[in-house]
Amino acid sequence: MKLICPVCGTHLTAGNKEAVCESGHHFDYAKSGYLNLLVSNKKVHGDDAAMVKARTAFLESGPYSFLRDRLRELSEGTQVLCDLGCGEGYYTSAIEAEEKYGFDLSKDALKHAAKADHKTHWTVASIFHLPLEDESCDTVLTCFAPHAREEIQRILKPGGKFIFVTPGERHLFEMKEVLYEHPYENRPQDLDTDLTLIHSEKIRNEFVCSQDQLKNLFVMTPYVWRTKAEDRKRLEEVKEMNLTAEFIIRVYQKENR
Repeated sequence: MKLICPVCGTHLTAGNKEAVCESGHHFDYAKSGYLNLLVSNKKVHGDDAAMVKARTAFLESGPYSFLRDRLRELSEGTQVLCDLGCGEGYYTSAIEAEEKYGFDLSKDALKHAAKADHKTHWTVASIFHLPLEDESCDTVLTCFAPHAREEIQRILKPGGKFIFVTPGERHLFEMKEVLYEHPYENRPQDLDTDLTLIHSEKIRNEFVCSQDQLKNLFVMTPYVWRTKAEDRKRLEEVKEMNLTAEFIIRVYQKENR
């Protein structure tokens, strides 16, 4: 196990119900199987149970499975995988690796992930302060989460890959046309990183979204926080919608010493 103590930084050893570091600090596993290594006193705002339930229902209905399959292909040959902002583990669990780690702030999300996948090390922790050994991972994945530049550089092995997924310009644009008077395209940003970009691609899937799927999809997007009640009502009146899922995948590599 590549996890380290968030208090003193020494190696953690996993037991049946707890993980213990070399200095004697103890951390309990939840009943579902995840480990909480978040020691900050600051309040965190991970996804709540309702958001996790909605996202799980939508993802399991299949519209984003093409992205999951592509990430599995791009991660072939991985020995140690780290997924930053893993949520309920939809993408993490699909990737084959000898050893896998999923980090998120949401206990509700990791509770779901741990119940479904007993092989991955699911851990509550900030992606900007990872309880993980230096140069311990050969693949790091960040899918719809912030770019933790310094930590990614630190935990990647020399020659290791960082896979970064963001929405494409036209991602869910049809939904925006219903919600907003002036819909806008996403604007992909250049990544501030010392890693080398070795591959970039845009993938898309057009699908029919039922009203139930639309409700779940809306809850799992950032739109839920910035959409007025009258605008939401218009979406609720749509029985089904043709939608475009579009993603930009960029693969970076750490210099091989």
